[in-house]
Amino acid sequence: MNDIINFHGYLISQEPDSFTIYSPYVVDELRVFGHDSDYTTIAISLIKHLLNNGVEVLIGLVDDRINFAVLKMATGIELVENGSHLQCREDASVVMSSTNNLTTGLAKVPSKPLDKELYQSVKEAWKTELDIRNISQGAYVSMQQYNESLSARLSLIAQNDGTIIWPPRQMNSDGVTLSKGSINLSPNASVMTWTNLSAAGAPSEFAIRAPILGGLTTVMVEFSEGPKGVFLMVDDKERKPIIGDSVEFVVRMLYGQEGIIRYGAKARIDSSHL
Repeated sequence: MNDIINFHGYLISQEPDSFTIYSPYVVDELRVFGHDSDYTTIAISLIKHLLNNGVEVLIGLVDDRINFAVLKMATGIELVENGSHLQCREDASVVMSSTNNLTTGLAKVPSKPLDKELYQSVKEAWKTELDIRNISQGAYVSMQQYNESLSARLSLIAQNDGTIIWPPRQMNSDGVTLSKGSINLSPNASVMTWTNLSAAGAPSEFAIRAPILGGLTTVMVEFSEGPKGVFLMVDDKERKPIIGDSVEFVVRMLYGQEGIIRYGAKARIDSSHL
């Protein structure tokens, strides 16, 4: 096995005929997902890592446990004939391989212990949140509204209409239709300010998990291209943000509604800038 690469808070290894991405967390010696991660989020990070490093990504088959629509919007990949398989494993990992040989040196992959009680509580909270009978008391976002803006939010696509606008919109404040020209914002930004929303102050979409996590942290950031935006921090953050911190944007689970996981970009302190 080659060196383990830490990317987006996950661990990536390369074998001669495959790439594998793992969650770093373990509970009772079993590898598990972090509080807002799943097969879809780690698959997205694997593809982004490969694309960032100039690796040609040809996928022919995607495991049903990965939301391919979200994967496609976040990475731009299309399915091709005779491509590699993107396969989920029970040890909170995803393998991209052109063969059925999925042997990897799991014992050599580093791990971080996750509090068992907290892990179980968050897992049960997600289960409750995704129950079709669970109705949000906050602002309702239909699947159509969610899907219309998802690509721009996952890929940080902004409008270029003389000034850079994010997220994209149809008209400006004067009612003038905006150009559809677009650019991709940098995958990093600088923290301008931050706040921790108490469990009581968090939006109702997060009412089940917020008390368990001790509230939710949000950051206001500024991109080098000019736009500013507010993002949730990842749920498995290791420290509070500091004004001036560089953060990277990763795809994570946001909340559940109508029995469906809503994904989005979250901020994560960029350890390479520390």
